[in-house]
Amino acid sequence: MRRTKKVSNESGNVFSSLQVNDKSGVPVWIQIRNHMIFLIRSGQLRPGDVLPTVRDLAVRLGVNYNTIHKVYQDLETDGLISSGRGRRSTIADVDPSQLSSYDSPVDAIIEELVRVVRESGIPEEEALMRVKEALSDKG
Repeated sequence: MRRTKKVSNESGNVFSSLQVNDKSGVPVWIQIRNHMIFLIRSGQLRPGDVLPTVRDLAVRLGVNYNTIHKVYQDLETDGLISSGRGRRSTIADVDPSQLSSYDSPVDAIIEELVRVVRESGIPEEEALMRVKEALSDKG
């Protein structure tokens, strides 16, 4: 059985759709990062929106503090969020249309999967076979 962790839906929180699947093969921090990019691109997170603290999001997702810290650092390096010591992280003033065009979080995960497959040198046919097997897995 696959275990997923979902952020609680407190007062319509946009992070309620964020799920982490530690059996997916995609690093947890990449799953979270990709979903946050999707939320920004789709307009669910807008410039100036205040993000949960690193500790709060880590607790809500049931992941390590350092995982969320890495996500926030990576997003800040990419210019997607603004943060600083002693102040909350916010969505930076970015044009969502300039971001990778993910129609859904699945697209973000697929893009990451393709990158990993290519870097690993796994033949396309084998990768497709593995994906089909994973999709047909009922457990």
